[in-house]
Amino acid sequence: MKSALRKLWLNLSLLIFISFSPTQLHADDAHYKNMLIGERAATMGGSYVAISDDSTGCYYNPAGIAYAVGDSLSGSGNMLHKLKTVYTEAIGTQDWIRESESLVPNYFGVLKKYKDYSFCFSYVVPEAFIEHQDLLFDNPLSTVKIYYQSLHSEDITYLMGPSVAMKFGENLSIGLTLYYQYRSFMRQFYNYLESTDGSYEVIYQSLKLREDGVMPKLGLQWSPWSLLTVGMAVDQAVLFNSAFQGDISFHNTDNSTGTTIPTTMMMRVNSAEKRKFPLHLAWGVSYFPTPSLLYTADLDYYQAAENGRADIMNYSGGTEYYLNPTNAIRFGLFTNYTNLPLPDSSTTAPYEYLDIYGASFGYTSYSSSSSLTVGAIYTSGSGKAWLYSGSTETRALTRESLTLVFSASSSL
Repeated sequence: MKSALRKLWLNLSLLIFISFSPTQLHADDAHYKNMLIGERAATMGGSYVAISDDSTGCYYNPAGIAYAVGDSLSGSGNMLHKLKTVYTEAIGTQDWIRESESLVPNYFGVLKKYKDYSFCFSYVVPEAFIEHQDLLFDNPLSTVKIYYQSLHSEDITYLMGPSVAMKFGENLSIGLTLYYQYRSFMRQFYNYLESTDGSYEVIYQSLKLREDGVMPKLGLQWSPWSLLTVGMAVDQAVLFNSAFQGDISFHNTDNSTGTTIPTTMMMRVNSAEKRKFPLHLAWGVSYFPTPSLLYTADLDYYQAAENGRADIMNYSGGTEYYLNPTNAIRFGLFTNYTNLPLPDSSTTAPYEYLDIYGASFGYTSYSSSSSLTVGAIYTSGSGKAWLYSGSTETRALTRESLTLVFSASSSL
């Protein structure tokens, strides 16, 4: 019975129990565009490299802030971010559903102009996953009476730092942002499995990780003629500190011989291993056919820096239309492709192959010195998940999210 229980535990608890390696501890390191930043940018699918003419440009393309109209103060927040992932028939015949809900202010920036120079300081949250979940499964398998798991996890990355941009005439600008990057990760996981003969297994896991680094971003914008602007930006984050601690305790009993035989294990792992980030190149173009209409499109290329990752290209595009001088609407589409290589017959767990597609919409009301934006971002994707350790067996995987956006800005 002991070996059977251990196999059941592997098939169930390893759905969440990921490797102790700190380079694998990330809520979703297989996708790069999990959160859209800003007001105009977020509601145009994140397509902003050839625009970036407000403080949000510090994040997308610092060269764009050279063309800001004036000094400004702006901030945006996700009023509600809901994420739902469904693994079909992952636990016996029952679906495994993971849901998270969070409220994260993801941008703040202040911009100041001086002659041909523009200066900015911005605070950005490009990644935020918060999950608190308790699940109970009654009789998920013929030999399992109860399976219970409790997961509490928070994974947030922060960027903050200065930017500067300079104009060369009326058609060319360059800009530089230097972000300090800080990531805080914690996960607490409790698992209880009871078999039909009264044997049980309990596992408790506590993981903590802190990362510190820098992310410089260099940008360029050029307007070959008055209705058209092209932009380019390049960045790559580098860590100078990584501190990980993982604790696990395991206890089980075996009643198969008629005598209870307990087993207990405890372990701690510490590591300073640093993960590597991809080189990110972004190109954008914006076109103004009329003073009230804008079209924009971006390409985002990521060159993998770690083994087991693939180079990818994401696409985004959007439009902005002014109904009148004080009211504007926006719409955007974007991709969020996985950076994992295509799976084959030898692929084993843990592995999720999932491409995501998204759409965004927003409305802005302007006054003489301020603006207010509300909008929504929806994403959806489907793919396959390899859940059971060492197995090539797959389960259908779907993921969708909804983010409600609120943003305000004011002239200084």
